[in-house]
Amino acid sequence: MKYSWFLGLILILVLTACGSGVPVNQEVQSTSSAPDSRSPEFPPDPADNTPDQDPPQTPELISSTAATEETSCLDEVGLIEAFSIPISRTQDEISGRIYTPPCYSANLDQNYPTLYLLHGATETDQQWEELGVDDLADTLISRDELPPLIIIMPREDSWIPLPENLFGDHIIKDLIPWVDVHYRTLGDREYRAIGGLSRGGNWAVRIGLLNWGLFEAVGVHSAPLFIGDLERVPDWYAAIPESKIPRIYIDIGQDDTEWADAAAFENLLTELGIPHTWHQYPGMHEESYWHDHLDEYLLWYSSGWRVE
Repeated sequence: MKYSWFLGLILILVLTACGSGVPVNQEVQSTSSAPDSRSPEFPPDPADNTPDQDPPQTPELISSTAATEETSCLDEVGLIEAFSIPISRTQDEISGRIYTPPCYSANLDQNYPTLYLLHGATETDQQWEELGVDDLADTLISRDELPPLIIIMPREDSWIPLPENLFGDHIIKDLIPWVDVHYRTLGDREYRAIGGLSRGGNWAVRIGLLNWGLFEAVGVHSAPLFIGDLERVPDWYAAIPESKIPRIYIDIGQDDTEWADAAAFENLLTELGIPHTWHQYPGMHEESYWHDHLDEYLLWYSSGWRVE
């Protein structure tokens, strides 16, 4: 019996443990946060305390090289390329050169006015380019003085006289439709002009007045007109509705050998009451004269274009 007190003590301890409600050998779960899963050398990020917050993003760096290469297409130059297209109903072709302005390949939703420039006798489709019309167009466009435009410079290969010479017919029936299909042009007459120097000016008068529905402006630079065309001009104008009479620009050097013929054309327009622009400048029938007045030509052609 001397051990009965000891057995009673053990019984009391067992009953006390059962009454606490905690199973023997069961782990008690902590209510504190779970330990950080990262390596011990990286302390917890304070941002982890914000629920569902994305980690901060590292900003994308832009290289200075790429930034300096981003230049406006207006800083570029226009493009001149050669063309050659078949003439309908014949085995022949009409060829020439065509200028497209800066940004033409970039602004694919933009359409452009067209200017047809014709060269002089015994010259080629490169004459206007040699005068610098493309470089000047680039400069005036970059200054916002000239709306971007397409310049078409066809080549006349034959100097046979009219009416056997069909160069004008080929421009109307073949070249203009081809240009309007293959380039982004403004097809209305209000945005198409034609001009020429010397023999090219003769063609411009004949083509522009006989096809007044296609041209808003006709430029005549140092041109005498084809033989017999001066007498035809009154009938040509009589067939044009007053609201569709093209704008006319005539200029010539005061020492030009063709001055008398150009002045006769200007006098006839005055007698007919046909509005026109007439300039006599110092100079002769030579490329230096036309080069000196290129800017005036381009600005005059574009003055009738309401291009936004």
